[in-house]
Amino acid sequence: MSYLIVGAGVFGVSTAYHIIRKYPNASVTLVDRDAFDAESRVAASWDWNKVVRADYDDFVYCQLALEAQEIFKNDALWQPYFKQTGVYWICRSDYAQNVIDHHHKLGRKDDIVAMPVAKAKKLYGGLFENADYDGAKEVLINKASGYALAGDALRAVTREVMRLGVKYVVGEVSSLQINNGGSCKGIRTTSGRVLEADHVILCTGAYTPKLLELSAAKSGRTSLRAEGRILAAGITTGMAQLDEKQYAEYANMPVGFQGYTVQHGKPFIGTLPPTKDRELKWWGSKIFSNTYEVVPGRRISAPPATPDYSQWKVPQRLKEDIVEQKDLWYGSRGQDWPMTKHRICWDAFTTTSDFIISPHAAAKGLYVATCGSFHGFKFFPVIGKYVLQMLEGSLAPELEARWAWDRERPDAVTAGNVEYPNAEMNDLLGPEEEEQVPGGEASLLELCPAESIVLIPGCKSGQDERLQTLEDKLDLLLSGGGLPNQQRPHPSQSIDEANSISDRAFSTTPPARGPGRTTANPFVPQVTNLKPSSADMSTGINLYFKYCHRQPIWCFERDEMGSYDSLPEELACSILALTSRFVDKRDHLQLYGNNAKTLIMLRIANGTVDLTTIESLCLLSYSSFIDGNVHLGQFHLGLSFQLCRSAMLDTKSVYVLDDPAKERKKRLFWSLQLLEQFYGRQDGLLSVPTDIWRPAYSSAGGLEMELDSKAPPLPRDDLGTSDPSEPGIWNTSVHLGWVWSQVRKYVFDCSHNIWKEPWRHDSMYAKVHSDFMETENRIPMCHRYDSVKFYERTRRELKMNRDYWATWLKEQFTYHAIPTVLNHPFLYIIGAQHNPNLGIPNTFWRRSSEQALLHATWIARMIDMVMDKQVELADPFFGHVAATAATVHLYYCCAAAVKLKHKSNADFAKCRRFLKGFIPHSPACEALDRNLDALARIAAGSDGIDVADWMPCKIYLSVPLMWGILQFNCMNETQEIATASLMNSSLTPSGSPETVDEASTLEIIVATAPEISINTADGGQESPTLSFKGPLHPAGGSSRDNDFNPDTPTMEQIDNLTFNTTPWLYADSAQLVYTGGAGPFTSDQGNAWWEGGNMNTLRFNHF
Repeated sequence: MSYLIVGAGVFGVSTAYHIIRKYPNASVTLVDRDAFDAESRVAASWDWNKVVRADYDDFVYCQLALEAQEIFKNDALWQPYFKQTGVYWICRSDYAQNVIDHHHKLGRKDDIVAMPVAKAKKLYGGLFENADYDGAKEVLINKASGYALAGDALRAVTREVMRLGVKYVVGEVSSLQINNGGSCKGIRTTSGRVLEADHVILCTGAYTPKLLELSAAKSGRTSLRAEGRILAAGITTGMAQLDEKQYAEYANMPVGFQGYTVQHGKPFIGTLPPTKDRELKWWGSKIFSNTYEVVPGRRISAPPATPDYSQWKVPQRLKEDIVEQKDLWYGSRGQDWPMTKHRICWDAFTTTSDFIISPHAAAKGLYVATCGSFHGFKFFPVIGKYVLQMLEGSLAPELEARWAWDRERPDAVTAGNVEYPNAEMNDLLGPEEEEQVPGGEASLLELCPAESIVLIPGCKSGQDERLQTLEDKLDLLLSGGGLPNQQRPHPSQSIDEANSISDRAFSTTPPARGPGRTTANPFVPQVTNLKPSSADMSTGINLYFKYCHRQPIWCFERDEMGSYDSLPEELACSILALTSRFVDKRDHLQLYGNNAKTLIMLRIANGTVDLTTIESLCLLSYSSFIDGNVHLGQFHLGLSFQLCRSAMLDTKSVYVLDDPAKERKKRLFWSLQLLEQFYGRQDGLLSVPTDIWRPAYSSAGGLEMELDSKAPPLPRDDLGTSDPSEPGIWNTSVHLGWVWSQVRKYVFDCSHNIWKEPWRHDSMYAKVHSDFMETENRIPMCHRYDSVKFYERTRRELKMNRDYWATWLKEQFTYHAIPTVLNHPFLYIIGAQHNPNLGIPNTFWRRSSEQALLHATWIARMIDMVMDKQVELADPFFGHVAATAATVHLYYCCAAAVKLKHKSNADFAKCRRFLKGFIPHSPACEALDRNLDALARIAAGSDGIDVADWMPCKIYLSVPLMWGILQFNCMNETQEIATASLMNSSLTPSGSPETVDEASTLEIIVATAPEISINTADGGQESPTLSFKGPLHPAGGSSRDNDFNPDTPTMEQIDNLTFNTTPWLYADSAQLVYTGGAGPFTSDQGNAWWEGGNMNTLRFNHF
């Protein structure tokens, strides 16, 4: 079953957690407009702290809150974020006694008591003696309650569900996908992406009514609307800064509540203990709706129509309300406290403050789980359990009726709900503020996602207008005229503010190149340059050096960046286009990419190309490869190569000159080579002939690496070295990268039936293997595995020296990927169909299969260490290597030896989880993950596969999926979409006539004898390859005369050989520091596998 959960707040993440825990093989996807680890999110549950209490005068919620509180206190996942400070509740009704009665009825013996006001004032050192006690009857003290570090807890649980296999997609949902039969099949994002699932669960909080309105308008099904069931509303929170003395005084305070009734006209007013930054928080008395027209003729309350809901733009009257409510608690004590933050938190409300956890009555497959009404966070650990019960139809009748979509609800006054919205935002705005809050009477075209706008015949769409604008610009360029003056936002505008401006408002003028220099452009537009704000550039550059610097591209160093204002526009936009994927600005990625491309093309047309222009293309190329847009990435890469040729950067003589930018030019040139080696196309006559970069070695030249005499020199790189003659870690990776490019070429040849027996000295296999061994032999000792001792490094040390360690990990993964792919059993099973000699058993099979398994296992162990050390990696190459290793482990899941079978099951699952970790920022890896999931389903012959218990005697290998994974032929969308941003439809590549039949599979059969023994009768020459049947649906035109005999059980021999020669492969998973769910690590279980003495016997342990 598949589940699509829209909204990654408390309801969404908790639901994902409980589904994936109960159904580990289910397909579960979280979709949210913000990245889960973004610095700021619109989710109501994202906050510094939230109250966790069970002080409810409603029996049902009291019971649920106690259940959740126990998990907060005792479960290892939640406990680090719960702070049991107690609650101090000033009551003006019978609230305290009702709460105590519920606790007693539930058999609770918590330290809870109702205390006279005079006595309560003396508690906690008299902190609350100046509070407002007007009308108070008593004070409820519950020492079992407290608060949670809300944002930290939400991030931690989200990471956990992603580790368990949940996918996280960043995107703003514009509408639901409702088919003609009235069933909900998925969602569409504002970027046009469609995601589908069997169950679509809306955990969208304050956005829910608007999303349903947009979906109703698009589908024509008005019954989708929320109508009066849900009201989106906001409340303001404020934070004040305490000095050291005040912080010491308030650090151990309890959570405070001012309890009011309907007659008082106020909601509960609460305050929480100060954060570690000495900021003390409380909230205001105004809970307000924000009503405006979201689609023509439909006015509802919804958050402001900005990416961040304008949550930090707090009107003055709401700030004043915050000050007034502070006095309710602290009186004169807080008179001089400086306010540091004001934020509007948006949530969904019902008139009774009940949740809605129910199927939507108007669409099959659509479910609603929302309406936290500002009290949902405390149920974080358990609310998903009840959502899952609703999905399964096992929800308790009382809860089912109470949380139903179509239940009758009294109005808020009748219900006595003091927490229901009591104001309208427009009434709280001053005259100068009314235009600052988007979502009022603004243009509908700005408020509605593109998908919700109905195009009227005869009217131009936005795409047509943009096309016309570009044509107008081109006409001006060709005629020698200038571009029209364009509006630009204020320089201090952030990314979010700039996003609301039309793409036509961005300047296309290249920045000035310094005083005294003129441009060859006869038609320079007379407009002021537009750049991203300094704040956005600061974030983008920090992300670049964290995730991209030397990983693999190495264009510039930190000290070469200068001030943000001095950066050329195309470079600034390219940096943000590449790095926006790592934060909550991903929706701006295409915007900056388009701007960068326009600026680059103008530089080429104007004859003002310089080094930063080619660097910009390098960044855009890498960005496209991460996105799986190979055609666009190859175009940027090819254009970079042509500009390098024009600048003669591909000749050695250029670097002899005394040029201050010489090293930067070298880094750029070889960064482009690395992109070509790892991601460039392998087919076509115009592909770059990478053979010219083959390293030249001299048998008498010592250990130093040399390049072909025609090649430009490598950049100066001393990172990780102590001897100037030794190559740095990045330069070392260039040499291994070249070998990897030859492996890719070898796989490409195999996929096109170009076969030569690999054991022949003149075969491609022998050449690549020789180059690999030669390259490995020249790796300096300072970079080798036993020398650097990665496993002994602390997380802090790895983080501080990320420039080295991220590159070292890339080198290690490359090193093990090369023999894994080169010796992949799939290649030779396929090859045997086209070259009968490959079907003859010989020693090669034995060695090849062992090497593939050995290095695939090494990859799994490297993943263990990366996860244990919490090293964040972004290069999609790591995902590709994990997927490739997973196919080897999948292959051995049906091994005859039980230990090998179990090990392969565990390693396959580990590699899959690691790959899924790249999905949030890499559509290419998302496509790769889909292919691997499909391969696993076909291999099992079933849609449901529990890897942990999967013990097959045969598997089915999909030939096209295997080729796709090995070659990383993964597009983020269809071929047409992938080229839409580059090619006209007349040039869009169509499917190749050589495409393999999608149904082509291999049936792999193995012996099932459980005994492990060594048969010495054949002198160790028996073929250890898996017995298999030919393709069930072979591609047309392929034939072979020499099929393997499926009745010959040969797998046991390879099991025996591998088990007896490399026993560490079968190490108890409990010994691993990071086991991926295999069990807890305890010190008395012995050393971790990488700390054991048996590592010294391994053939490749010295690298």
